[in-house]
Amino acid sequence: MSEEIRVIESLVLKHEADRAMLWRIYQHGFSELNKRTPIHHGAWDEPTFHGVLQDEDFTKYVVMVDQDLAGVCILTANLGKIPWINAAFYHQRFPEAYAAGQLFFLPAVVIDPKHQDLRRIGAMLLHEAVAPLGSNAVLAVDFCETLRQSLPAFVNRSLRRDFQSEVLDRLVYQVFYETPV
Repeated sequence: MSEEIRVIESLVLKHEADRAMLWRIYQHGFSELNKRTPIHHGAWDEPTFHGVLQDEDFTKYVVMVDQDLAGVCILTANLGKIPWINAAFYHQRFPEAYAAGQLFFLPAVVIDPKHQDLRRIGAMLLHEAVAPLGSNAVLAVDFCETLRQSLPAFVNRSLRRDFQSEVLDRLVYQVFYETPV
């Protein structure tokens, strides 16, 4: 049996049940990754996440598998609403894209783990969110080194066109401790 997969674009998710389901997916989607990395993925707490889902400055792309809410991709051109990035850096680094309203940040793509075996969901979701941005858009993302190896191929499959990528900076998590004698 083939599942029907569709992506729905929305500025505001009005239904509390949908927001609650996406919160569970958001939490659960990052739980395994958070066991493997020193950075906390899924940085929003529940009230903030619910606020983002109702904030028109964030475009939400919700993926449905048959009748199941299966995931979300969140995108914004208002980089000032992403507390963990320095929006001024992006505005200065990409002034033309910023002036044209073509500078975007993608703070979250998360798929319910029970649907992650459908490999095409992630690529389809990202494609639906990013492809309409056009060739002059700049899309900024952040991710951990653990995901770095697979991200370019994922983006290439999703965009279905050539793109240029550039690492702007790296954050290193390091520990120092005494060696037992």
